[in-house]
Amino acid sequence: MDKEDLDIPEDFSFLSDTDTSDSLHTLDVLCAILLCSDSFLQQEILSKMSMCQFALPLLLPALDTPKCTLLLWAMRDIVRKWRPHSLSESRGFREESLVLTSMPTISFVRMGSCSFSKSHLLNEVISPSQQHQDFFIHRDMESGNVPREIAGGLLEISWYFPAGRENLDLFPEPVAVANLRGDIESHWLQFSFFTEVSSAVFILTKSINEREYTLLSLQGSATKYYFIFNNQAGKAKETLEFLKKLASMLKLNKSHVLWKGGTTNKAQFVKVLQSAIAAIMKSSPKRVSIEAMAETARQLGIQVDEDNKECQTANTYAKEIAAQIKDVAKYKREKLRLQGETWRNLAEVDKELCRMRKQGDTPLENYKSQLKKKLMDVCAQKNKHDLTDGLITFITGIKHLRHREKHYFLKWMKFGLDPIARENLSKLRDQYKEKCKNSKDDPKTFAELDKLISASSLGVEHFMRELGQFYEAECSMVKEGKMAESQRQFTHLPGRAADLMLEGFPMEIIDGAISNIPLQWVTDVLRQLDAKLGGRSRMLVPMVLGVQSTGKSTLLNTMFGLQFAVSSG
Repeated sequence: MDKEDLDIPEDFSFLSDTDTSDSLHTLDVLCAILLCSDSFLQQEILSKMSMCQFALPLLLPALDTPKCTLLLWAMRDIVRKWRPHSLSESRGFREESLVLTSMPTISFVRMGSCSFSKSHLLNEVISPSQQHQDFFIHRDMESGNVPREIAGGLLEISWYFPAGRENLDLFPEPVAVANLRGDIESHWLQFSFFTEVSSAVFILTKSINEREYTLLSLQGSATKYYFIFNNQAGKAKETLEFLKKLASMLKLNKSHVLWKGGTTNKAQFVKVLQSAIAAIMKSSPKRVSIEAMAETARQLGIQVDEDNKECQTANTYAKEIAAQIKDVAKYKREKLRLQGETWRNLAEVDKELCRMRKQGDTPLENYKSQLKKKLMDVCAQKNKHDLTDGLITFITGIKHLRHREKHYFLKWMKFGLDPIARENLSKLRDQYKEKCKNSKDDPKTFAELDKLISASSLGVEHFMRELGQFYEAECSMVKEGKMAESQRQFTHLPGRAADLMLEGFPMEIIDGAISNIPLQWVTDVLRQLDAKLGGRSRMLVPMVLGVQSTGKSTLLNTMFGLQFAVSSG
């Protein structure tokens, strides 16, 4: 029946579900954006995708480069928190950088054509019941049915992390699920990479022909292989014969061959797949992190995004500092010495100079003179300290590295320091949040927890704070005439701090542990900032208030593209 038979007006428009000529596939857009982005924007994009629980691109297809690229650096900023079943009773949890977490990887590929959506099936497999999530883009989503132009060969990866609820969790431990876009015959390198890093590879196909049999027979048996045939053609005589030959080579048994026909119950089939993955996790000792995958990629001739010279030069400086740190509190006590009792004593004298509460019977001018002498004694004591090796390396990094190398250096500092401090901090922050729920708790308990959190924290801000204290001490000595202007070492530091502010890195105004503002340091940094902006700077101050770990820094980073340290991924 056509339009004339239905007596429909000429200007009536029909909605076509097949005309996609003016559309772009979502994954083509993603690949194009990532290929046009630098390393830092790629990192930002993948971090935001992870927050939204989208599958992340692991291998970008080769377009403007001779080789496909593994996105290791782009994922380094992502941190995940979960509770494995082994810690359910103790109510403990694990928090770790995603690229450093070793876990089983289950890969899914297509060989030839397939009548159902592989990506849609994977979404069902790793989505908890009643909580469906589209991790992978599939053909039934908007623009998902548009033919791909550049995303063929894209390798995506998503994860399932348990919450410690045995009756609700799909799997007892974390598991990675990887998905290759396109036919393995056209993307053999990516398939070879899968076979090296995966605990198991699921191959979706209609049938097996001689060419496909030959290609599969070249694979080793170290990885487990599963076949999912999606119609009755999988039971054809030729396919069954090839399958029997492959059984001995790939160590297949009946449980390694699954059938999904048109009448197969979808929910039941998803449960079968989930059971198969759970059995693989239980029986396979193979656990691989993304960082370990990068080494396999290099061996196969796949380039890794962080192997460029600028990134590795910066990493050398950051590693030199991180290698010295075993115990955070001890390192801060011994190597960042101006932030401890010395600064606390100075802050107390400074406050008393303003308040004059302990004057007693001492004449005002005499008391002021005594306090000023104490202040100068503390400053002189601070000025006697030499820069430690870690601080010298840090200053060299922010002073001599080129613009991009400096960005890499500060990021590597974060990635090196965070894991060292994270284990204690995660537990302390959880305790703090639990205490916040109970308003009857003694305020002293909060203060003690706050001190412990402060002592266990270590980031770039602590190194900048130490440099600020060196600068303050030097300024005080010059002001009092105890040091000549020509003897100064740290006059360049405010300019370096201002450069970092222009690039989105924060400057600490007041330290919560000491409650003291290094006024000269802050003033000179802001003056340098104003000078670098041509004297046109205006200061608008949005402020975020809230208890520990409620997303204040994440909010500001997202709104303004800043680099405030955040407590968790």
